[in-house]
Amino acid sequence: MDKISSSFLDKLIKTVKSFNLLAWGERVVVAVSGGVDSSVLLFSLYELRHYFGISAACASFDHKIRPDSGQDVIFVKDLCKNLSIPFYSESGDVKLYAKENKLNLEEAARILRYNFLLKTARDFNAEKIAVAHHSDDFAENVLMRLITGAGAGAISGFQAKSGQVIRPLINHSKSEILEFADKNSIKFTEDCTNKDTKILRNFVRLNILPSFKAVNPSFLNTVRNTAEILKKDDDFIEKISLKIFKDIAKPINNGKIYFKKKDLSELDEPVLYRILKFSVLEIYKSVQENKNSFFIKKPIIYYNNFKAFVELIKSEKPNAFFYIGRYIEIGNEYGKIFIGYAASADSLSFKSVEFNPVESVKNRELGAASRYNKYEYIIDKKPSSSKTVLKIKEINKTFYIENVNASRGAEIINKLINKDKKLNFEPDSVYFDYDKISFPVTIRNFKEGDRFVPLGMKGAKKLKEYFIDKKVPVKIRKIIPIVLFGGEIAWVSLNEISDHIKITEFTKNVGVMRIG
Repeated sequence: MDKISSSFLDKLIKTVKSFNLLAWGERVVVAVSGGVDSSVLLFSLYELRHYFGISAACASFDHKIRPDSGQDVIFVKDLCKNLSIPFYSESGDVKLYAKENKLNLEEAARILRYNFLLKTARDFNAEKIAVAHHSDDFAENVLMRLITGAGAGAISGFQAKSGQVIRPLINHSKSEILEFADKNSIKFTEDCTNKDTKILRNFVRLNILPSFKAVNPSFLNTVRNTAEILKKDDDFIEKISLKIFKDIAKPINNGKIYFKKKDLSELDEPVLYRILKFSVLEIYKSVQENKNSFFIKKPIIYYNNFKAFVELIKSEKPNAFFYIGRYIEIGNEYGKIFIGYAASADSLSFKSVEFNPVESVKNRELGAASRYNKYEYIIDKKPSSSKTVLKIKEINKTFYIENVNASRGAEIINKLINKDKKLNFEPDSVYFDYDKISFPVTIRNFKEGDRFVPLGMKGAKKLKEYFIDKKVPVKIRKIIPIVLFGGEIAWVSLNEISDHIKITEFTKNVGVMRIG
């Protein structure tokens, strides 16, 4: 008992009280892998359960990365049996999940593990989830952020309490944990993958961190102190920035937050960076709010992302945009800056018509403006039937072209010539002079240099200029079908037909084109 009532537990008690990690009567899920850190955490909280007035359960997740990983779960189960602690376990194919979601193994493992911990906390009615991160982990995290790049908030490291997640060992070093385990004969397992220096975290732990400790034996404390200063500075700037954000941001609409370009152009860069961060996190929350997903990977804002944001605000281009990761889109639309979920990854809407484009994976990952595959379909001769149907698989839409029957055609001609307002037009269809079709009929997406004669005009106009005048979003321009009769643009779908195929008093046969 003398060994158990050690300075180690005194320090843990002090940490819990200092950061208000636990309250009397709370239920806690302890995440345990079987390694020394989490085994010591479980043992410590078990010993202090009456002191804190808590009820604890253990949760162990098998990542299935190693062939023998199931043995770790069995070890933890036996440990819980000896301590009479409720035990929860689950497994997940991390490698498959990483492949399907284009994540590295560490990110994929973290997502699946925390989703399991959240589920376990709900099942156990736990207010807190305790994890075994310690001061060496903290230093590793800070060094990794410096290596990969991050803002002051990220470099300041993880906190003792983050929502439901608490870190009671955050003030303990790895050496203290090992010593406590040895003195109290606490058994644990060892994961051989922790020695794989191809993994950045392991490389930092095994190669970099020891060098810093050799130069400065108090390096762990130095990192914590420096991080604390950075955190306080960051909190102060964030407090000011958040007030500005609330004043100038337009509420989320269709997955986007809007700002007046003028408002952003007047802000200093430290505030702009946080405006970008707040917006991205708000979009992230709005997308995830209906999902039972805890730590789904959040978009990371890198330095080049922020500089692109600054350049976008300065840019005079009426339609420009870029992407952070795969699904966060930032753009300039005629004096307004928007930050939002890139619905283009799932669907696009224009004039009440929904598109579901198939993205070009290569371009998507590059964050290119043209994210979609080019397409071109040709009807090379007049079809035998009055109606032709063509599937455009790249946008998951169907093109219809049909010769309207004589009586309906006569009615349409009469109403158009007499400008009868009772003739209703849908945004996805147009009537035209069917006899002015020339083959081949081509259906494709936009090409640079396209020109056509809009309805009511005599001369040709660049299609790009037409799009700008009509304020057609850049992404829509890239995917909507352009219909050509004999090489000449006849219809810019969802917009206008060419003046050359309009219905006049001399029209005999009426055709209809539709995107559905």
